[in-house]
Formats: sequence, C-alpha cells, structure tokens
Amino acid sequence: MMVLTLTTGCGNKNEDGGGDAASEPLRVAVQSFYCSSMAQYIQDQGLAEQAGLDIEWIVFNGGAAINEAMGEWDVSVTGGAFVYALANYGCKLVAHQVNGTDGNYVCARNGDPLIDAETPEEMADLVRGKTLLTCIGTTGHYTLNLWLESIGLSPDECQIMNLEIANVYSSWVAGEGDYCVLTEPYCYYDMDEMNTTVVATLDSIGGELYEATVCTKDAYENRYDDVVKFVEILYQACDALAADEDLAVQTVVDWYTNCGKTLAPEEARTSIQGKPMITSEEAKQIALGEFAESYAAWYAEQELIDQTGLENVKNNIASDVFTDALANLSA
Repeated sequence: MMVLTLTTGCGNKNEDGGGDAASEPLRVAVQSFYCSSMAQYIQDQGLAEQAGLDIEWIVFNGGAAINEAMGEWDVSVTGGAFVYALANYGCKLVAHQVNGTDGNYVCARNGDPLIDAETPEEMADLVRGKTLLTCIGTTGHYTLNLWLESIGLSPDECQIMNLEIANVYSSWVAGEGDYCVLTEPYCYYDMDEMNTTVVATLDSIGGELYEATVCTKDAYENRYDDVVKFVEILYQACDALAADEDLAVQTVVDWYTNCGKTLAPEEARTSIQGKPMITSEEAKQIALGEFAESYAAWYAEQELIDQTGLENVKNNIASDVFTDALANLSA
C-alpha cells in the first residue's frame, strides 16, 4: 500500500470550535484517481483556507487501501469501496461527488471466442475456470461480480486474481489473465494498442455507481462542523469544474501529476465526459442513501457483506451533514 501525504493546502483552524477538535488538522484520504481529483481544485483555489479548515491530504492508490487504513483519516473522498466503510467500520456517508457508472469495462483479448458468444450460457462455458484480473473491494470488483451474475456464473467458478488497480492494467498488457476489468483511466486507453475488446460495461449489465465521500464515526460525533465545511468546499469544487471542461481537464491532469502519475489531456477529458462530477444543484435532487442501500443490498445478496453490515449501511447515512452543507451553499 502506497501512501503519500501532500502538503497541507490551508493554515487556518476553526476559531469557535463548534465541538470540533479544532487544534488538529482534518485528515482527508483521497485516491490518486479521478474520483478524488476535485481535491486539486480545492488546493489550487485555497477553498479550505477560506472555509477555516486545516487539511492534511493523504493519498492512497485505491478505495480498498483507504479502508485498510481506517484510523489514519477523518474524511475520505473515495469510490465504490465506500460500502465497506459503512458496513464494517461505522463510517457515515456524507456526499456523492461523481456519477461513476461509466469507466468500468470487462475486457477480453482480440480474437477470444467470448467476443462472439451470443448467449449467457456460451459465455459461462468460456469463462468458467479462467483467470480474471481485478482489484477486490473496488468498483471493478463490483462490475466483475455483476457481469458474472449476468452470465450465470459465481465468482467461485473462476480464478479471481486480486491486484492493485494500476497493476490490473499493467498485468493485462503484459499478457497475464484471461479476462479483466479495466477502470478509469486505463479503460479509456487505446483498446487496439492493448489488443483488447470490451465485452461488457457496468452500464450494459444494468449497474450504476456513485462515487462517495464518507467520514468516520469519530469525525461525525466530534468534528461535525468541519465535516459539513468540507462537504461544502467539495461541492464548490465540483460546481466550478463541471462548469468549465477545460479547467477540469487541466485540474485532473495536474492531480495525476501531483500523485506521481501521467494522464494525457484527452484521457482526462474522456473521464470528465464519461463520469461527470455532481454539482450542488444536482446533489439537491439526490435522496442520500438510496443508492447506498440498493448497492449494499446487492453486496449482501452476494455475501460480500453480512446482514449486520447491510443494517449498518442503512444506519450510517448522514443526511444531516449533506443537507446542512447544501443549505449553507444556498444561503
């Protein structure tokens, strides 16, 4: 697990406390991928300073790694792995920042008979016993399981290789695995150059995904005002980036660069167009918890979380944080 602590982008601390641990920075975990890229805009524009927040940014290479580091952060701007944070660790859902349904592709190599298979039964016969590359506990894993379900297979009937998100891509192009799930940004790379064909997407198999921001139980109980302020600046960033695609492209490119990665502007643009950031006005139309509960119900059906975890998800929807933040933005 690679963790990189970025330079704090702000210096002011809460003056009034508001019940918060104002003397300590708000530790915000983010992914080195698009779903957290609005953090770059927050830093560039000094939004945290303006809100009176002192933020310590901690970058991880995926949502599963963020969950494994529970206790090291207060707020997390993450992806589909948020369900485990709510189910198993008592975290609270406070916002959705990206419609992440696009950018989750099940792939085969060109010439594979799966590409021409016409029925789920044919597909199942071809996939059974094969090696599938994914990162367990992420949106790619969710997509893989949903696809296997759609062709009548259980994960136990295949060999699932668990890799970091970036290593799924590098292992695939190196010739490992029979099938894989490529996620953003790798799914937007040139498929011909990878000798690859997309055989299914999350959308094509009836799935959906909203990237999420969560906070820990401790932050919710002891730093409520800070969490609300963070959700406010998160949506301020989403509003600005959704309104200016060229600015968003440069911001996303800069985010990858500052996280030690390379992303071409055209690849950033594809991510932005395919996985739009959710604006504050769009957020007002969201019934927070609706997606999380249906998403968690599927995880429970697949026995990826237990019934207690499912109830935990239902009980860990912080609609008050979400509502307060949006109300403050409208004031």
